[in-house]
Order: sequence, then structure tokens, then C-alpha cells
Amino acid sequence: MTQVSPADMMLAAALVFGLAMACQVIAPLLKIPALILLLPVGFLFGLLAPGLRMSEILGSAFPVAVDLMVALILFQGGMELGDIRLQGSDKKVVKRLIWIGGGLTFIAGSVATHFLLDLAWPLAFLLGAILIVSGPTVVTPILDLVRLKPRVRGILLWEGTSLDPLGAIFAVVVFQVVRATNSNSSWEAVVTLIASLLVAIVVAAVGVLIVILGQKLVHPNHILGTQVLIGTVIVASAFANFLASESGLLTALLMGVTAPRLAKRLNTSLDQVKPFFNTIASIGIGVLFISIAALVPSPIVLTIALPTIGVALILILVMRPFIALVCTRKSGLSSRERAFIGWMDPRGIVAAATASSVGASLVAAKVAGAEKLLPAAFIIIAVTVFVYGLTAVPVAAALGLRQANADEQSPAQG
Repeated sequence: MTQVSPADMMLAAALVFGLAMACQVIAPLLKIPALILLLPVGFLFGLLAPGLRMSEILGSAFPVAVDLMVALILFQGGMELGDIRLQGSDKKVVKRLIWIGGGLTFIAGSVATHFLLDLAWPLAFLLGAILIVSGPTVVTPILDLVRLKPRVRGILLWEGTSLDPLGAIFAVVVFQVVRATNSNSSWEAVVTLIASLLVAIVVAAVGVLIVILGQKLVHPNHILGTQVLIGTVIVASAFANFLASESGLLTALLMGVTAPRLAKRLNTSLDQVKPFFNTIASIGIGVLFISIAALVPSPIVLTIALPTIGVALILILVMRPFIALVCTRKSGLSSRERAFIGWMDPRGIVAAATASSVGASLVAAKVAGAEKLLPAAFIIIAVTVFVYGLTAVPVAAALGLRQANADEQSPAQG
């Protein structure tokens, strides 16, 4: 890697954080999700100043920083899920959307990328696995702007937040299979999956206990309580990733869902740290989208743009409505609620981060076609963010699913 001067590091940090902040301040004024600005701004930043990309500045530490920031965002998303109570039938809908919907998305994405992008089947399966991932980094800001009625909002948030770590783990398993076709046994992929799930559960359980004990020790000092919480999430997710690849994201989500509930049962509250975590998540989303979008510019983007847009439109116009129709059947949801669920499946930062990580490894291994993974994933993320971000409010309004005071509230910056 080229030696980077401290001055360049400072300039890169100033530009990335400044651009992220500017996008998030301007977006509410335009009444659009900040993601619609973050993606093109990040792309242009990478195009105009390639030497100042965070991947160049941080080097091998860049994917580590991305993983830890995503872990904090998923923890925050998990805490928000703890406040959302799903009805019995809605829990079934969420499970169907994750397991049936995720499976159908994987199949459709794999087939579409194989034929439209001319990817070999192993790489097509890998990109199809990456495209499963949605997540709170995109779903939450869009839904905050829409001010959707609670029931449908809860289903979409549970689906998106749960799919983030599960989809990332599945993508890593497929990645192991792709690598195994060259040398190793495919058993490595099976071991990776089992190890990731077990490690995430065990480390998350220990992490939650540390959070609760730490909160009790520092009570009522909320500043120290916040430090305990952030530190524990980072330590737990990093240690989980050390033990099993990509298990840190699931660890963080499990901790986020479990810690607030257990804390309440033990007469301890995490409510005082939520505003701070919302700030961390907002900053993190902005910086991550700018940083990863900056990785994309390359001549190959132009050659794959049209077929990749075709893949995105198949997922948006064909697969998602079909998945929603199947997974919400006999759920008690109205036809309008089912229609909106069929019109909301954006891809987020975890999909981009996963594509960046596995794509770089396969490019280094000189796997033919691997250079298409990150640009293709970015284009699909951008198309889904633009389509859903710009249409979510009018679609929800047309279906009568916005809350009565929606226009009186300021949209989240996301």
C-alpha cells in the first residue's frame, strides 16, 4: 500500500465526515432519505479523489472499522426492535419473509446475475446471497420519513434488521464454497456456518451479562454506563469475529434485542443511552455509505450498469411483490398493507461491505469475474434506495398507511 501522509489522513477524514454530515443535514430539507444523497456523493468522492478513500487511508484496518461500526448500528437496531411488539400472526409473517423470502431472493438474484451479468454460477450464487441483505441502515431512515403505521413498520423493521447478520453469514458460507471449488473441502463452509451461529449465541449471552453487571456497577453515572455499553458491543463483536468470520454482526444484533429486555427484568434501564446510540448510528451510516460508495468507481461500472439495473428491476418489480404475496397469505393483513410490504426491500451497507470484503479476496485470488461483485452490488443498492426512497411516501399515502400526523413531524435523517 502507498504510504499516506498524516496531512492526507486528516484531509480524508475531514472530507468523509463533512460530506456525510452535509448530506444528512440537507436531506430532511429536501424531504428525502439521506441515503439518496450519500450514495452519489460517495461515488463522486471516490472518482475525484481516489487517493483519499478511507480504504487507502486505513489500509487493512478499513474492513475492521467497517465491521465494528456496522455492529454498533445493528446493536442500536436491535434495541429498537425490543420496543416493537409483533402480533402472533405478524411473527409468522416475519419468519416467512426471512426464510422463504430470503431463499426466493437468493435463487432469483443468482439466476438473474448469471444470465444478465454473465457471471459463472459460483459467483452468481455469491452475489445472490449478498442481495438477501436489507437492514436498518436503509429500512429505518425510509420508514422514518414515511411515518408508517406501527404494524407494517414493525414487520419491515424486524425483517430488515434480522436479515442483515443472517444474510452476511450466509454470504460468507457461499464465499467459502466458492473458494472450496478451487482447493479445499466444502465442509469448510458447513463448519463456518455452524461455528458462526454458535459463537454468536455464546458471545452475545456473555456480552449481555457484562452489560447488565456494568450498568449496575456504574449506576447512576449514565456517561460511564454509555461507555460500558459501547465498549462491550465492540469487544463482543470483535471477539466473535476473531473466533468465527462474520459472527460479530449476529452477536451485536442478539445483544441489542436481548440486553434491554433483561435489563428491565433486573430493574436496570438502557433508555438513557438510546439518544446517544441514535447519534452514533446516524454518523456511522453516513460515513460508511460515503466510504464504501467511494470504492466503486472503475471502468467496469459502465459495462455492467444496464444489465445490473435489469437485475435490480427484476428484484423490485417481480420478486418482492411475489414474495410478499406468498409470505403474507392468511396473515390478517389488509390488501393495502400487503401491497406496501411488497414495495419495500432496499439493500444497505452490510450488502456493500460484504461485497467489498469477499470481492477483494476473490480478485486477489484471480477468480474470473470477481471484479464485478462490488460494482454490481453497489448499483443494485443504489437502484433500490432511489426507487424505494423516492416512492415510499407517495405509495404509503396512496394506500392510506401513513399516520395522521405524518406531515407534522420532521423526518429522520438516517
